[in-house]
Amino acid sequence: MEIHRTKILGCALLLFGLVLCGVGFWLLLGPAQFEATVKIRIRPDVIADPVPLDAPVHDPCYDPYFIQTEFEIIQSQVVLSKVVETLNLNVEWGKSHAGGNQLKTVDAVNLLRRRMSLRLVHNTRLMEINVTGDDPNETALLANAVADAYRKFRWEQRQQLMIHGIQALTEQYQNEEEKIQVLQTNVDLLRIKYQINNQDEADFDHPEITLSRLITPAEREKRRKEYERTKPFWDEKRKLNALLDFHKLLAAKIEAEKLDLNTPKPSSVEIVNLATPPKFPAGPDRVLGALLCAMGLFPLVGGFLLLKASRGPSS
Repeated sequence: MEIHRTKILGCALLLFGLVLCGVGFWLLLGPAQFEATVKIRIRPDVIADPVPLDAPVHDPCYDPYFIQTEFEIIQSQVVLSKVVETLNLNVEWGKSHAGGNQLKTVDAVNLLRRRMSLRLVHNTRLMEINVTGDDPNETALLANAVADAYRKFRWEQRQQLMIHGIQALTEQYQNEEEKIQVLQTNVDLLRIKYQINNQDEADFDHPEITLSRLITPAEREKRRKEYERTKPFWDEKRKLNALLDFHKLLAAKIEAEKLDLNTPKPSSVEIVNLATPPKFPAGPDRVLGALLCAMGLFPLVGGFLLLKASRGPSS
């Protein structure tokens, strides 16, 4: 029974030592991995004023889901496929990952996504895009390309939103024109029906002039009765004037939006620090590998001695 327990303990120690040594050798002999980092500043498009680099994310305009949404956008197919296209990664990575055959875009995007990591700099709107690989120059090139593709995506997205907004305003403007034509026709017909003269309309459009005149009670009563008789005309006239005023506001809004569309604006994504080729590898940890190999020797030797002792004296 005692010998059986000794064998089990010896096997366990031997296995544990082999695992430690295996991991240690992998860290010692594995290819060097480099990490390049590009730092960007992001802010919602609704924020008009520049945000300081050290601005806390807990400000009133901060959306708790904004950063997570942007993380997903950066890693999305629509952004990373632009990187693949710009750097011709289908061909370049096909040489090393597909035996020289051209990779599909979706496969190249997945490879790039696995080499990326994103991190938000604590208490700021700064984000780090990290790319790892065995070529320091390539990692820096990829990191900068991802940041640039994301910046262009956000700019194009904002332009599209503004264009759609102008289109919606223009459609509304055209609809209001049709309503104005209908109301204008009604007003013209009612003007003829009630025989409204130009002076009456001028008094209606400029009531401050009428109020400034001295009107006798008899004249005031006469005007009241005349207004009651012609009230349908004045109601339509009031609607037409209100619609014309709104139409002018729409026209001014459309012109302002067009001007804003063509006016250069600060980008909502700013590349603060471009990635540079790293001089030293980020991994694997050679020191940790050597330490694990040294630590694994103890259970290896212990397990070997226990197994040898469990066999008993040799004949």
